[in-house]
Amino acid sequence: MQPLPLHSQNVTVWCGFTAAFIVDTFFSEEIGPSGPLTCTVNGTRYESLLRNQLIPALQQRVCVDSIIFMQDGAPLHIATPVKQLLNLHFGNDRIISAISQ
Repeated sequence: MQPLPLHSQNVTVWCGFTAAFIVDTFFSEEIGPSGPLTCTVNGTRYESLLRNQLIPALQQRVCVDSIIFMQDGAPLHIATPVKQLLNLHFGNDRIISAISQ
C-alpha cells in the first residue's frame, strides 16, 4: 500500500495586484465526493473567475474604470468569452495582452 501524499501534487492559483493593493488569491477547485479537488483552468473557468470574483472585487473598490488589465497570451486568456468580458469592463484600450484583443 502506497502512503497518501501530504499535499496535492498541483494547485492552480490566480492572484491579481495593482501598485496600490493585492486584489485577492483565487484557487481553482471543484468539489468532488471526498472534498475539494484541484482542476485545470480553461477558458470557461477563467471567464467565470473574472466575472464572479475579480470584477466584483474591483467594483467593490470602485476602481474598474481606472484599471489597466494585463495578462499573457495563454490560450485560456484569449478565449472569445474572456475577450468579450474584458472588453465590456475594461475596453480594448485598457487591456494589455501578449495576443491582440
